[in-house]
Amino acid sequence: MAVPGAALAAVAAVAAVILGGVLRGTYPFGSHGRNILDLGHQFIPMHAHLRDLLTGAAPGDFLFNWSSGYGVPYLGDFMAYNGAALSWIVLLFPRNKIDLALYVIMLAAIAAAAAAMTAYLRMLRPSAPSWLAALAGVSYATCGWALDDGGYMTGWLYGLIAFPLICLLCEWVRQRRTVMPLLVAPFVIALFWYSHFYTVYMATLGAALVLIARVLSDPDGGSWRHRFTGSVRCLVVVVVGIGLSAPLLVPTFKSVGYARPSPDETFHPIGWLSFLGRLLPASEGVGRTPGLAIGTVLLLAALSFPFNRRIARRERIVWSVVVMLTLVSMQVRITHEIWHGFDSPNGNPFRQAFIVAGMLVTIGWLSLAAGLRNVLAIAVPVVLVGALYGAAFGAWSTTPVTQVVVPVMLIVAVLVWAAWRWRPSLLVVRVAAAVLVVAVLGEGAASTYAIDKARAEKYTVTPAWGARQEQARALVQSAQDWPRQRVSAGAVSTVNDPMLIGGEGPEYYSSTIPDELSEELINLGFGYWAFGRAVIDPANPVIDAIFSVGARVRSDDQGGLQLVRSSVSPFVTVRPGKPWISADPGPFGLQETALGGDVYAIPKLTVLPAAGSQLAISNRRPRLLTIKLPAAAPTPAEFRLSGRCQPGSQLYLSGREFAGEALLDGRWTPILPPMAKRPGIYSGGALLPVGSPDANGAFGVRLRTAVSTQLPVGAIGCLDRSKLELAVSRLGQSQPAEVRVGGHNIDVKLTPGTQGRVVMGTVLSPGWQCQVDGQAARKPTQVAGLMAVPVSDQATGVACVYRPAGLRLGLLAGAAALAGLLALVAALKLLERRRSAPPTPSQP
Repeated sequence: MAVPGAALAAVAAVAAVILGGVLRGTYPFGSHGRNILDLGHQFIPMHAHLRDLLTGAAPGDFLFNWSSGYGVPYLGDFMAYNGAALSWIVLLFPRNKIDLALYVIMLAAIAAAAAAMTAYLRMLRPSAPSWLAALAGVSYATCGWALDDGGYMTGWLYGLIAFPLICLLCEWVRQRRTVMPLLVAPFVIALFWYSHFYTVYMATLGAALVLIARVLSDPDGGSWRHRFTGSVRCLVVVVVGIGLSAPLLVPTFKSVGYARPSPDETFHPIGWLSFLGRLLPASEGVGRTPGLAIGTVLLLAALSFPFNRRIARRERIVWSVVVMLTLVSMQVRITHEIWHGFDSPNGNPFRQAFIVAGMLVTIGWLSLAAGLRNVLAIAVPVVLVGALYGAAFGAWSTTPVTQVVVPVMLIVAVLVWAAWRWRPSLLVVRVAAAVLVVAVLGEGAASTYAIDKARAEKYTVTPAWGARQEQARALVQSAQDWPRQRVSAGAVSTVNDPMLIGGEGPEYYSSTIPDELSEELINLGFGYWAFGRAVIDPANPVIDAIFSVGARVRSDDQGGLQLVRSSVSPFVTVRPGKPWISADPGPFGLQETALGGDVYAIPKLTVLPAAGSQLAISNRRPRLLTIKLPAAAPTPAEFRLSGRCQPGSQLYLSGREFAGEALLDGRWTPILPPMAKRPGIYSGGALLPVGSPDANGAFGVRLRTAVSTQLPVGAIGCLDRSKLELAVSRLGQSQPAEVRVGGHNIDVKLTPGTQGRVVMGTVLSPGWQCQVDGQAARKPTQVAGLMAVPVSDQATGVACVYRPAGLRLGLLAGAAALAGLLALVAALKLLERRRSAPPTPSQP
């Protein structure tokens, strides 16, 4: 009955989530969007890119991505965002239904989690009712963490599936002392570590705690020697399974190691009322509190476990201690660090909450499976939940649905138990069971509705694919000519539009973005947020020329979209061996060095506070204008940057750390919001066009701010378009004879007699190796961050290949794990044959 029960749980969990979406009117059932935070900005674009890779429509391959950031490593993104088998569901949907595909992937993951937990619970107590196990599986799959955190972090849901499945595999290995579990289990574990190593690591730790509880408390565990050897077998399959995932896991760890770091976070526990308040259904607190809710019925059952005298005392003590210690470990700094791999995250510090939810469901099931006969085992949980409900009634994480559904479910649970306890006729039992099922599923739907609604009120939602995205994609495809030129989709809806819309634009947002790439783009004048993990395209003509962006999508005067083309340099150029280096400050000078020509003039600025302004502006700090606003001063305070430059030039403002606004075409345009978190660290302003000088060359750029902030001394750059066109023309004449760009390689055929430095329009990332005429491979050099290779006049060609760091080590580790597994299986098989062989008759 395990399979039908698991299937029933899968269907019921999906039905509850869908019903909640229908009630709320959330996509795809209504006008409310669901693409909040990383779902809209990362998971949906990443899955669109995966679909393009699988269908051959993307530039790049599984090692390198030419769509984003002018060329970025991809393997880390694959492992972090869409490495799971469920991600391939995108192939079942047309590309313009990518949002629907992600919704279906979420449902599939929730269904799999419900089925996995149901199967595990049935293995623990196979004689108990399968429908009750299915109900417990539904409660786990629709726990607060799954709906609140996993609802928008789709990849995290693979940890939700992995936890009960690893527990189940360990039970299988412990109970069946044969070769088959040892042969199958490691490959299943490897599959999950491929899917999402981050949450699966947590799931593995949680399964280890469950194994400890089972070994110490299992009434049918046999001798201690038998329990110990079973635990060792489980440990072996887990270690081998992780080893089998090494070919992708090791390069991913390497990519995380050189990814853009975020500031160190110090964990601070939250108040226990806020913490435990998340045990209540329909509570919402994504990013700040743990999603522990498992539904009122299973919460009551879990709380009844220590008081249920039908369960052996040792089992009650061991499980209760393990669950309590796991719960407390979420609030203790050292164990918090262990849960997160000693890398405390920026954002939700309780990402392991699904482990506690799974443990609570497990002990709740053990209590229900044993039967609840004594009144104390019901009365105490009802009192505890009632007290928690009263204490957390006005808490910020409690929703109006919580305030209604908890008392209703308490009444339903007590009435159902009373009917079971004192009127155990077949009809009463069936009616009570039906009422319980409807109540649990209804509560799951109500929680889905409440969490979705509360979350959408706190965070912005990116739009689902629609007419605007369709128009942008059509424009991009009409200009495709890679690698002769790049086409930028702009930022129609997300920071990862090059993957979502198409083309080869610069926008990129990823937790695995190389630090060198992020730093170089920011120094060139890109804006950023998320500590530099998301880079914002300034749409600057010099940057476009450097990186061969020959066409880009822009908004037109009517609010629609248009394609704007420009002349740009080739993707690969040959320059003098000693590169020209600009003396201009900031992004203007770095752009000129990357371009190889002087195109900006940096005027001397005069800073004039507006009449009545109390701003104090100082240039005492080197290369920096410090703008101080007294605490009691009226805001916003305005000032003007005045100067002179060549008539007809274009003005650009470099205000990466300026928290304020600029007056453009009669409207105040924000650079950074006044309350930006840690200006210059968390977020930074992009290079901004701020008009042109008058016929005499004079200009005055009006700025205003509501906080103390800063600007560079050379904040204004005057771009001479004629000089830019001349520089582009010169680079066009220096292109090599032939350039071929593959998925993760660049092959250049040089014109005879060429010498100097071959410069490629991509930022140098760790992993590139280049050869000149087949000689020994070496790491390329760089020119203002651009990948470059010196060549002599005898050289005929350059070949560059990207290989992820750690790939060879990962392959060796994976091969060693596979060899070890096969050797172990062969040894056990040989031992089995020897034991089963008849004894050799003795010779007379």
